[in-house]
Amino acid sequence: MAEFAVAFPFALLLVLGIIQLGLMYTAKEIVNEAAFMAARAGSVQNAQVDAMNSEMVKALAPFYQDLTQKNDATRLAVAYGRAFVDTVCIPFVRCFLKVERLNPTDAAFDDFGITSKSMQNHIYIPNDNLEYRPHSTQGPKSGMSIQDANALKVKVTYGYELKVPLMKAVFNAVMCGFDSGINAFGRGDTSYGTSSDCSDYYSKGRVPIVSYATVQMQTPAWKK
Repeated sequence: MAEFAVAFPFALLLVLGIIQLGLMYTAKEIVNEAAFMAARAGSVQNAQVDAMNSEMVKALAPFYQDLTQKNDATRLAVAYGRAFVDTVCIPFVRCFLKVERLNPTDAAFDDFGITSKSMQNHIYIPNDNLEYRPHSTQGPKSGMSIQDANALKVKVTYGYELKVPLMKAVFNAVMCGFDSGINAFGRGDTSYGTSSDCSDYYSKGRVPIVSYATVQMQTPAWKK
């Protein structure tokens, strides 16, 4: 009984941790697919972050489904609503979904960007006849060809909510440290937990899942 009392808490945490890691692996696959769908939406909508963010929210709906709801249309509509509410960024409070455009860069727009009334006076990178444009010509600021400048690369960070009991506290303690309650061990020193991930995700029971996606632009990329 004494051995069981000592070993049981650790065994329980181990089992719960394995279950949570399995769920996180599945979550990573969903986020990867969502990132690709967001990038694909951006490729046909001038690489605008708002368009990619909107598509990303739709693709994250599987995390918010109520499987007890048997009507498919209702279940998906409610899941989308929950995903939209949960991923709305509130400055200085929470932001569980971040979509960043890594390419084309500002330097690429400086090298290849032009302005036209047909593009609503946006600065854009032409993407017509790319196969006939010289690949060896590189922009002086970006160091890339116009073909490379037409590759849309996005970075997505999603704050996945931990589902398994006790795992929110465990992940927060492991990743950001904890107050031991003993003055000799630096009680009250929270410098270990001041990173952005700790404040934005782990302290809120979330884990940041990062995914990248790269697609070819199908429309001219707008600078803004």
